[in-house]
Amino acid sequence: MRVSAQGFRAPKLGNQDSEYEDAFYPRRELISREARIFHFAVADGATETSFSGLWAKQLVRAFCRGRLDGPMCLEGLRLLREQWHKIVSRRRLPWYAEEKVRSGAFAAIAGIRLEDGAGAQGRGIWKAIAVGDSCVFHVRKKKVLCCFPIQKSDDFNNSPRLLSSNKPESERYRAKLQRTSGVWHGGDTFYLMTDAVACWFLKQIESGAVPARELADLTDGGSNSFQQWLSGLRERKGVRNDDVTILRVEIEKD
Repeated sequence: MRVSAQGFRAPKLGNQDSEYEDAFYPRRELISREARIFHFAVADGATETSFSGLWAKQLVRAFCRGRLDGPMCLEGLRLLREQWHKIVSRRRLPWYAEEKVRSGAFAAIAGIRLEDGAGAQGRGIWKAIAVGDSCVFHVRKKKVLCCFPIQKSDDFNNSPRLLSSNKPESERYRAKLQRTSGVWHGGDTFYLMTDAVACWFLKQIESGAVPARELADLTDGGSNSFQQWLSGLRERKGVRNDDVTILRVEIEKD
């Protein structure tokens, strides 16, 4: 199985790049790499909580290293939580910021695992997990085969079930965790998105448009750059003002 992947990101309009609180993994562009198993993830740190961007980064790295699924997921979360508290405790903060830190950080996450099919040339199994409203879309020939975990744009709201850096919330991880799976074919594409752009994507589908066509050729620069595309979308009020992250994963044909 050969896979290519590229991430696109932007902070809220008017914010600095340092204020971006989403995360994706792997961070570097993946160019036609061959392996039996791949992991990819995006996460959306809740703006109203402290150091949520750090928590989002920890979550995507942990998922892609196999620490947030299976029997060891709770132990993986415990270690992540300890690491988060250790990092933020080193920083000198005013009293009101320290109070906010005690409430913990919150984030949504969506991740996929691609597995090469044993003896099945040109196809294999994909598995996805999600907590909250970051989404995975499975696309074949620009047609969306699966929307996970949200299927309708109206289902986005202001109180998604997020994953917390505090122990009581972390121990409810299994209750919040959603799963799905399917079969991939060579030539398929997966898009992992945080909530604002995922909502746009679903609205486009509901209107009869083909949003995968717009995303298929996005680049880091040039005439079809992600930044130009997003600027136009924001000017048309097509997407709400939020951090935006898209991770495009393409499975190559044999």
